Amino acid sequence: MKISVLCLWIALSAACLGQVAAPASKVDKVQYQGSKVIVSPGSRILAAPEEVTLPFNIVVKTNGTYTVKEGSLRALQEGDSLGADGMLSKADGTITPVFDHVSRQRGRVRLFKDGQGSDPSEVLKLADGTAISPDGKIIVPNGSSRFLLDGEIFKLEGGVVAARDTITKQNGRVMVQKDGSTVPVEPGRSIMMNDGTKVLSDGTVIKANGEQSVLTEGQVITIEGVVARPR
Repeated sequence: MKISVLCLWIALSAACLGQVAAPASKVDKVQYQGSKVIVSPGSRILAAPEEVTLPFNIVVKTNGTYTVKEGSLRALQEGDSLGADGMLSKADGTITPVFDHVSRQRGRVRLFKDGQGSDPSEVLKLADGTAISPDGKIIVPNGSSRFLLDGEIFKLEGGVVAARDTITKQNGRVMVQKDGSTVPVEPGRSIMMNDGTKVLSDGTVIKANGEQSVLTEGQVITIEGVVARPR
């Protein structure tokens, strides 16, 4: 009895002094480099048989494969980075969600489930009551409606996901990901991004505040993507 009381007193004292087991550290992202999975923060190499779990029920294994909601096995490629936001960033500057979602690409509504895309033939009902038709019309539970924008992303659970665009230089060519598509900036031309950033074909990047920089080979700049403005 005395031992039990003593143990209880020690446990309570430790708790009061903050001497309790620390929670598992949060994983911000995993990167696949040199056939190794590198976990951040800390740049720790994932060692077998350990696995890393990210939000959206994403589980990453030491061999660079991962699953989403216990679905099909997918593989990370060299230079890939998978974030806690469920976004897969590739070395070529493209960013795509790995979780199930609906988006619009070049005017086409696309449904992505377990990593596979399809063209829906009927109205999609999201878990929060939002309806998205094959022509891109969105009707929210309160009855208001609008059309899905190119590059806009909806989770199947409902709710818009913040889209991100990128600007990069690959093999001497300036490329941008904008509105869900990747396009080159043709010589002598420029492209205005959704956040007001202007991209020139020579790699000059001019932000909306006037700040300028010049892309280097392989550099990727991530910026805010398409945003649906309140009507």
